[in-house]
Amino acid sequence: MKTKNICFLNIILLFCCIGSAQAKPEYVQWIKQAKDGDIEKQYLSGFAFYHGISGAKRDYKKAFEWFKLAAKGGNSSASANLGDMYSFGHFVSKDEQKAFQWYLQAAKLGSSEGMEKLADIYAGGKIFEKNYFEAARWYQKAAENGYVPGPSLKLARLYYLGGEHFEKDEKKALKWFINAFEMGDTDAAHYISGIYEDSGDYRQAGQWLVKGAHKGGPLAMFYLAKAYAGVGEYSNKSIVVFNMTQAYKWLSILTKKEYQPRFDKLFKEVASKISESEKEEAIKLAAPLIAELISEEEINWTKKARVKPLEMK
Repeated sequence: MKTKNICFLNIILLFCCIGSAQAKPEYVQWIKQAKDGDIEKQYLSGFAFYHGISGAKRDYKKAFEWFKLAAKGGNSSASANLGDMYSFGHFVSKDEQKAFQWYLQAAKLGSSEGMEKLADIYAGGKIFEKNYFEAARWYQKAAENGYVPGPSLKLARLYYLGGEHFEKDEKKALKWFINAFEMGDTDAAHYISGIYEDSGDYRQAGQWLVKGAHKGGPLAMFYLAKAYAGVGEYSNKSIVVFNMTQAYKWLSILTKKEYQPRFDKLFKEVASKISESEKEEAIKLAAPLIAELISEEEINWTKKARVKPLEMK
């Protein structure tokens, strides 16, 4: 009996030890490996302290030290984060020139984030005279090298709007807006639709708004609803068949997904023009799309924003 009790106690102790080891914050293991010279873990340790995640408390000083060490070892993401720290003045004094140098180092090491930040500096003209050619060059490199839609969208806007000594090119703008959409920026569909609309291809313009709305893009939903209702810029042209039920459907989805006064205003306007039976039909059509496109978190956030919009900014 005594032997059995000892075995049982040993098993309990074993599980307690395992549980204790498992309970250690993730960043503790990273720091241990970082101290042994693991460059990736040096970067992750800095990232944990910078954002206050993986069990670490936010500590910009420690973040800076780990990023500096990882950057010295050639980690491009660490270099980009050092650029951010100088750009925002986190732990170090704000210094746009030093931020630029770290972004440049990150970009040369292949960081798409560094490339995008360089492009932002050239486009913004904070520390240099605006240079849209350099901005476009780095946005394109970032777009081709990365996995997020931001650089593609910025490059597309640059070509769509043009700038000082930088000629507009809607063909290139369309290419990069489509690239941004395919990489996950659903609202790029609205810009794509606008380009087709400008060229007189209303069929494609309508199709892109439908496509963007079905992917959950708020702007696409808004302009699609306006098009179905034939209001605003769509009062004298038709890119979709006039259908107030469809307009109400998309607005009932949109106003649950995101709060903006103009969304609510259009919803009330459309609601005043249709019958109760049309509203019921629209709500029925909207239900599966609400379940598919909107999270509970978005619904709750939108409710709070509608009650206290200033506090939710």
